[in-house]
Amino acid sequence: MVAQAPDRRAGRLAGAVGIALLLAGLTLLLEPPSWRGPALALLVVGLAAGVAITARLPASGRLRTPMERLNDAAFLVVIAAVALIVVRLARPWTAAVPGLVGGALVGLALRPPPAPAAPGHTGTGTSPGG
Repeated sequence: MVAQAPDRRAGRLAGAVGIALLLAGLTLLLEPPSWRGPALALLVVGLAAGVAITARLPASGRLRTPMERLNDAAFLVVIAAVALIVVRLARPWTAAVPGLVGGALVGLALRPPPAPAAPGHTGTGTSPGG
């Protein structure tokens, strides 16, 4: 019997939904009260589109290292900040951008994890010992 790491899919999904809701809330707070209705509608459309598009992308064939996951998280923070700046500069129609970012994050969390690599396969595209 081989020891396996616990599946953290539920935690990843909860974190992705939390960040998507935070982005949506900040977007709505940045909008003037008269534009919050259309902004909310665009956020919902963007969120649904982001989930649908990202869920259809093929899953990566290898496990990611902790540094790669940390780099992805830092990149997500940058993308989220840019999405909020875009909303601030060109309203109200760009309210869909944070929805797309949040939806993409949720869609990535919903994808199944990659299958374990075959014994002796490093997952880097190079053969062991050669």
